[in-house]
Amino acid sequence: MLLACYALPALAEELPKFSDHNVKVYTGKRAKPRLDHEFWRDRSESYRSAIEDDKINAGGRFIVVILPCGTECQAPTFLDVRTGRITQFFTVTDWGDVPDDFKPVVSRADSRLIVFRGLRNEEGIKGNHYYLIDDRGELKHLHSTDTGGNFKAALKAE
Repeated sequence: MLLACYALPALAEELPKFSDHNVKVYTGKRAKPRLDHEFWRDRSESYRSAIEDDKINAGGRFIVVILPCGTECQAPTFLDVRTGRITQFFTVTDWGDVPDDFKPVVSRADSRLIVFRGLRNEEGIKGNHYYLIDDRGELKHLHSTDTGGNFKAALKAE
């Protein structure tokens, strides 16, 4: 039994870190948003403003544009500054009582890692969901951690 107590820390899984997935940040000319669907055209102001004013904040060349979808709900999308392509994912919801500095989507300009916090599409694990962003702006799921809805602790992905 004593051996089992010492083995438990070794079983703890290492969470993905932003610094493990570094990428060079694009500094070239920015493309106009490709508003090729009615859904994007209806939100054109959000995308035009992002391409003009916002800094790259994910995967080296993407701006995470958050669309509202209700109380305690965000619909994150990627705007590729090189191509203007917009990619939509799932909604992130259901955070409950959180600190003022809580962010449901956490990313870094110089990292391919992105973390979504809450429920994805209002189902499944309520926790932190770690993904890698590929060159096309598509996501590859790495890991999910069930927080039981407790998002008061700082995200440990640094």
